[in-house]
Amino acid sequence: MSSRVHLDLSCPNGHNLSVAFSKESFEEALHSGELKFHCNTCDTTWTPTADEITEFRKRFAEKQED
Repeated sequence: MSSRVHLDLSCPNGHNLSVAFSKESFEEALHSGELKFHCNTCDTTWTPTADEITEFRKRFAEKQED
């Protein structure tokens, strides 16, 4: 079983992408201020929204229950 969580997102320009993190790498990047998402289609980089962060944490919690 993978310890990574996958999440489907849309970039600010509406392109779909999928990102994956382990809980440890996600929290480390978040707390260091280095957590960024990047869309290769339009070359846009953005910081995650509060909703995206909440969704990741929810998914990590669900994975721990498995």
